[in-house]
Amino acid sequence: MENQLYIGLSRQMALRRQLDVVANNVANMNTAGFRGERTLFEAALEAGGRKPTDRIAFTIDRSTYTDLRAGAFTETGNPYDVALDGDGFLSVQTPDGVRYTRDGRLRRDADGTLVGTNGYPVLDDGRRPIVIPSDSSVISIGSDGLLSADGNVIARIAVSRFDNPQMLKQTGDLLFEPGEGMEARPAPDTRLVEGKVERSNVQGIVEIGRMMDLTRDYQAVTRMVDDGQDLLRSAINRLGKSS
Repeated sequence: MENQLYIGLSRQMALRRQLDVVANNVANMNTAGFRGERTLFEAALEAGGRKPTDRIAFTIDRSTYTDLRAGAFTETGNPYDVALDGDGFLSVQTPDGVRYTRDGRLRRDADGTLVGTNGYPVLDDGRRPIVIPSDSSVISIGSDGLLSADGNVIARIAVSRFDNPQMLKQTGDLLFEPGEGMEARPAPDTRLVEGKVERSNVQGIVEIGRMMDLTRDYQAVTRMVDDGQDLLRSAINRLGKSS
């Protein structure tokens, strides 16, 4: 009887984790450059009776991975905004080191440095911050990453890719941190589209439907656990009266 409770609790924990992930996806479905997350689970079979074939399946929350499918592009008209058409990432300098992002909402700060929405400098292909002259009036960004001011080339925006992008860790602020041993490589096949940004790849209707299904599953498991507790309580009461 206790096995039923353990199985129910393991499933509840897994469903709670799934609900947290889906809720975060829904909260960011309008965030530019956001990548939805998914969860992976595993069923662990344990002996559950006298016979070798009597098995109990416990749900184990194995890991969370990022859905790297591209999102749709939205036109902004801002010459600093860029969308990445391909599997590349922009490089930004943070206090914790170089991080990577698909959020192409760029701007020039008070010092003339090209920065992202979080204020971190965007790097060129030499891993240096890009500084735009203060007297520049016309800014253009080519599909190859060349940034020009008033017709003069200033720098080439670095666009990087990874051999195994699933190993990237989404750290917040729409940034990705490479895993141990991962090396950023140039991404010549990724094209920059000026005046547009990439939207989140989260499909709102799908995520809300998934949240409703998870909520119903959680309620069903809760009822199962409650029924198991009631049966255990009833058995204890009967045994107490018999003794």
